[in-house]
Amino acid sequence: MKVGVVGCGIFGLAAALELRQRGHEVTAFDQGPVPFEKAASTDTSKTIRRVYGDRADYVELVERAEPRWRAWQAQTGTDFYQPVGYIYVVRNFQPGTRTYDAWRMFEGTRDEVRLVELAEARERFPQFAFHDGDVVLHDAWGGYLASARAVEAVASLARAEGVAIREGAKVEAVEESSAGVRVRFARPRGDGVALVQGVETGGDASFDKVVVATGVWIGRFVPAIGVAIRVTREYMAFFQPPDPARYAPGPMPVFSIESDVKGWYGHPLRHEGWVKVANDLRGPVVDPDADRDGSAAYEALARAFVRERIPGLADAPIVGSRSCLYDNTPDHDFVVDWAPGSSRVLVAGGGSGHGFKFGGSIGPVIADALEGRENPLGRAFLIGRRFG
Repeated sequence: MKVGVVGCGIFGLAAALELRQRGHEVTAFDQGPVPFEKAASTDTSKTIRRVYGDRADYVELVERAEPRWRAWQAQTGTDFYQPVGYIYVVRNFQPGTRTYDAWRMFEGTRDEVRLVELAEARERFPQFAFHDGDVVLHDAWGGYLASARAVEAVASLARAEGVAIREGAKVEAVEESSAGVRVRFARPRGDGVALVQGVETGGDASFDKVVVATGVWIGRFVPAIGVAIRVTREYMAFFQPPDPARYAPGPMPVFSIESDVKGWYGHPLRHEGWVKVANDLRGPVVDPDADRDGSAAYEALARAFVRERIPGLADAPIVGSRSCLYDNTPDHDFVVDWAPGSSRVLVAGGGSGHGFKFGGSIGPVIADALEGRENPLGRAFLIGRRFG
């Protein structure tokens, strides 16, 4: 089968790689270089975790992704995956909360997931200020992915398998007919993008089926789904620690502190030497082409947070801040299904701010959907009546 993939974020590249390995002829398009700086997949780092309340399907999917990330890292000789452990600090540890329900589901089955007494937490993780009344859950399995490096690595694997990746090809339309699907893309205008495989001529290409994995731009190609997607802006700031060794990956884990209520989480950063402090509460709705700049107001909030919870960074310089955009579905589950009324255009998106970690396992889910194969891990991602 001749398959087109629109969008070279992690969903698109994972799908392209899997489909090519199954013997399909695959061409992938992206509006900029890969990784594209405005894509949701492009950031300094993304969390890999398995605390998903009682959602066993997401747990299985991420546990399948993890060995694939390790394998891809080894195959490419790159350094993007850091399994440094993850601590969850919560004040409300009751049935019905994500952390409590995950702990109960894991109890007795995954020894890496355990509750840590405050005295032990203060000794093991001296970077943080733990308050009386905090509950600390530690999962030694968790960590983070240097996302731009990971995208580059998966793109290199896809190319090596024979996927044609057309950078700088801004897709303008995906047009379905009884004969197939035509993808029309624009001619680049001297923007410095490395042009490959004939993209400099622009034009169109025809396929048997197409995967639309355009992240926050999904509404431009599938309006029936786009009307239900909220594109929101989320902020992050980068602190330069006074004692880098204390805040390096390993000594410092990935952290989530009162995330269900206050939204704070962050990562140690191996290469840049910064600590990422971000907030996961859904921000304002914005246009997909909005800038990805930071915010002085957010930096002030982040400074107040570290003063309370990571006091060693209270006076550390902020070396930069930026934002990224989330494509949020109403229920925060992904979408992997045929576009409404279509049998040739498959939608793969709705990452809702937590999709990147599944890059190692989402490819087979997308490929199975395209080939018409049943995959239990994809059932929650069917459209059905989710969007009214």
